[in-house]
Amino acid sequence: MPKFTLLVGSRAFMAAAEADMATARRRVLVQAMTFEGDRAGLGVARGVMASAAEDRRVLVDDYTRFAISDRFVFSPHNLLDPDFRAELQATRGMFDQMCSAGVGVRVTNPAGPLLIGFAFRNHKKLIVTDNAAYLGGINFSDHNFAWHDLMLRIEDAAVSDALAADFEATWQGRGRSWSAELGDIALYGLDGRDNHARFREILAAIDAARHDISVISPYLTFPFTDALARAAARGVDVTLITPLDNNKPIVRDYILWFAARSGLKVRLTREMIHLKGLLIDGRRLVLGSSNFDFVSYWIEEELLGVVSDPGLIADFRRRVLEPMLQAALPEAAARSSPARGWRAAILLGAAGAVLGAGLPIPRTSVPWS
Repeated sequence: MPKFTLLVGSRAFMAAAEADMATARRRVLVQAMTFEGDRAGLGVARGVMASAAEDRRVLVDDYTRFAISDRFVFSPHNLLDPDFRAELQATRGMFDQMCSAGVGVRVTNPAGPLLIGFAFRNHKKLIVTDNAAYLGGINFSDHNFAWHDLMLRIEDAAVSDALAADFEATWQGRGRSWSAELGDIALYGLDGRDNHARFREILAAIDAARHDISVISPYLTFPFTDALARAAARGVDVTLITPLDNNKPIVRDYILWFAARSGLKVRLTREMIHLKGLLIDGRRLVLGSSNFDFVSYWIEEELLGVVSDPGLIADFRRRVLEPMLQAALPEAAARSSPARGWRAAILLGAAGAVLGAGLPIPRTSVPWS
């Protein structure tokens, strides 16, 4: 049976990941959407380069080539900032150094001319070593490491092999949609083309909830909010945890507006969080890279684990859910307005309609250059 370890915060995650990379002899496979040449990213890169594993490879999304610390690379204002330019050069230098050290590096989903494919990101965060794998929400950059987040370490040969197969498919430019039941965890790999089909099982679990649902996400939107509203309408106790100081305030405005109309409880964290978790009836815990939003539902490539292990769920309650609820502010602290909520709903709804139209954007990977 898989052995689960909940790693809350970047420090705990890095300590475990560095130890696994140091002892790996067969493989060290690393994937992230954001992987930057700052203290956090360089720490991961050094771990990969120092590993004695036979197979050392890195997949980074093209997002890292046009956004550093969530700032647009080609903005004249940003390019005039010497600190920004230095981090941009450090990031490019870090990947060049990994290539020179014999690490294979490929870039997922090039955005293309005029960034036409900007929205179509590979959003996975993954590390696979010999018999341990990590999935969750942490990207490899200082600003992501500063946000409250977690990774799940899974020690199991079958789980590690399944996630290594997903990495290999992405490496070859043939990302696939798949699922696997492996003991107390069901794994889901989403290819960005038919995510809605894979998410049906998770939405069905929400629809089948009988007692309570807790959701943590900075960017929660439809269709997940719609399913949660249906649950609340039939008497399920639904609580949403999201940041007050959201780096995407339009999403916070939407969540507050929707919750007020639907009877959902909202609790606001004082700090920015990047953690995503969905606990249904205290028996099923969904963790991974998905923000439970319309972008994830339609077009982003994601990895999810649905865990039924009672020990892990108890640990999640004790170390993640309960402390966040105790420290959170009531929804009134946001001082949002119906007008802002309506605006957010209209704009996000329009964006969702566009992404749901099935635009033919290719999914591939190319060598780092």
